[in-house]
Amino acid sequence: MLKFMKLGTSMATFLHGVESSQPFLLCVGEKKTIPCMSPTAVGAFDELFKVQFVFSLSYDETLFNFYNFIQTTIYGIDVATTKESPRVKEIRVRINNV
Repeated sequence: MLKFMKLGTSMATFLHGVESSQPFLLCVGEKKTIPCMSPTAVGAFDELFKVQFVFSLSYDETLFNFYNFIQTTIYGIDVATTKESPRVKEIRVRINNV
């Protein structure tokens, strides 16, 4: 999601060496943390999820099913069009039928 470029580096040279099929934010200068407005872990995850969704970033492969579950079950986003694993779909249906 973030790529860091040292000050004084040619942007053309930097971008030529970047291998990414997804959009990213280019940060120039020192690495600094991005402040999270929420004081809780749930709030921090909420911010992370929304940033990934808004910027149309692919979910990490190892967390793909978890993020799909959050997207369809918790947020109710694109439930009819999102390709879910059978297990995610089963859990979502069980939760919605309780």
